[in-house]
Amino acid sequence: MTRRGFTMIEVMMATALLGVVGAGIAAFLSAMATGTSARARVSDPSLEGAIAMRRLAALAPSVRCALDFRDDTVALWLHDDVPSRTVHTSELGWLRFDAAAGEIVFERLDPAALAADRSLEAEHDARTDFLALLESLRRSAAVRTIALSEGLDRANFVETRDSTRALLEIHAGGATARVALATAGEEPYR
Repeated sequence: MTRRGFTMIEVMMATALLGVVGAGIAAFLSAMATGTSARARVSDPSLEGAIAMRRLAALAPSVRCALDFRDDTVALWLHDDVPSRTVHTSELGWLRFDAAAGEIVFERLDPAALAADRSLEAEHDARTDFLALLESLRRSAAVRTIALSEGLDRANFVETRDSTRALLEIHAGGATARVALATAGEEPYR
């Protein structure tokens, strides 16, 4: 019985084949890493704004008006479900820029929290600090948060000169875009 080992040519062919497979795997991993970093670098603010507004329109199709805002948050009167032409907590929503995550988020009273605690529902007048109300609801864990847009450097809310609407100003990848949030629709009774 003769034992036959690998010839030098067979060993060289196996080594070459292993090298080709290894190079292919390395190229694939490199392309994946490059694509991921390119997505992080190339974020079109106008596209991100359009995505955010589409998602907002799906979640709150009849935004009536912007009630209050500061640089990173805007309070919106979403609808008038309690037919009173006044603002109730369940009719409010907030858009906020989450700087830590680089996201624009939509927040509103969680229906499950409202069902569990009806005292969360209240009628609000013009003197209400709607942004402080959001903080209060957040502390009581009564807020549902949904991401609308991501990969942003910065976003802020500004009022137009004629005070008829709020604008969302999005900054990403060195570019800036502005998107109108709410026109001067029907405002609540004061």
